[in-house]
Amino acid sequence: MSMDWVTSPWFVSAIGGMVAFKVWMKYTTGKYEGQERLTGKTVIVTGANSGVGLEAAKDFASRGARVIMVCRDMKKAEFVKKIIINETANTDIVLKHINFESLTTVRECAQEILREENQINILLNNAGTATGCCTKSEDGLDLLMQSNHFGPFLFTNILLGCIKSSAPSRILNVSSEVHKMAKLNLACSDLSDTKNSSVAYGNSKLCNILMANELADKLKGTGVTVNSLTPGVVLTEILRDVTPWFRIPWNFLIKIFLKNSKEGAQTSIFACVSPEIADVTGRYFMDCKLSNTSETAKDNSISKKVWKLSEEAVGLKQSEKHY
Repeated sequence: MSMDWVTSPWFVSAIGGMVAFKVWMKYTTGKYEGQERLTGKTVIVTGANSGVGLEAAKDFASRGARVIMVCRDMKKAEFVKKIIINETANTDIVLKHINFESLTTVRECAQEILREENQINILLNNAGTATGCCTKSEDGLDLLMQSNHFGPFLFTNILLGCIKSSAPSRILNVSSEVHKMAKLNLACSDLSDTKNSSVAYGNSKLCNILMANELADKLKGTGVTVNSLTPGVVLTEILRDVTPWFRIPWNFLIKIFLKNSKEGAQTSIFACVSPEIADVTGRYFMDCKLSNTSETAKDNSISKKVWKLSEEAVGLKQSEKHY
């Protein structure tokens, strides 16, 4: 069989382009090298049993923090906890179960944390999924939107009183550049009237930013900063429920050309601990620096409407409002 195609101009150009892209990614990917300690601080990381969340939790543990890993898969979380303790020599690691697909379990987890903790210095809302569009949760909400937005919205609000009393403190929402694909319909009570899974995911990630911006505005002067960020395109387990014919080749390409979990965690770590942005609030970060969102994400009138719809969707009680 002829191998002339190996030396053909299109093949050489393609290989050259991929190598150039890999080099560009290497030198533009943000890396946080600050050595700040978190001794005496309590950090909560949702979705901490894999991917970016695991790497962030491990970093916080290495800085001496009390790390509360809030996870759905407790068997995996137990295994990861042992790894973190072994690699950091920090035994102050706590596991809590949560399932953002159930608002009941969200409330149970948050209340349990409040009973046991007297401070929360950093809340990293990292957990997320790319599946569940057009499926209803037990609460009657779109499953994808509930997992990525409504659940974290409720969780954050319940913990907010403790976070405020622990100031200076930080809240970070992990979003995505996919928020720029969003087509949010504010006339829909659960913000999900699309059958396009990419748009639905973008909608949920847009809501992460809108929630952070609105909460940042509500908490001005309290010593609590609220920001959002994108880790970039990372090889994680977020596509674990997607059909293999899509997931396997996509993960293969990401593994070769884009970020691994440790690289993807850098912006989360930066936003949670860097003293340079201690007073920055209501902003969006990418590659360990400020970045721009879509115009929709900057619209204060939209963020207020999404906040109100979210309160109604999760049935936020008066006792759960701390802003």
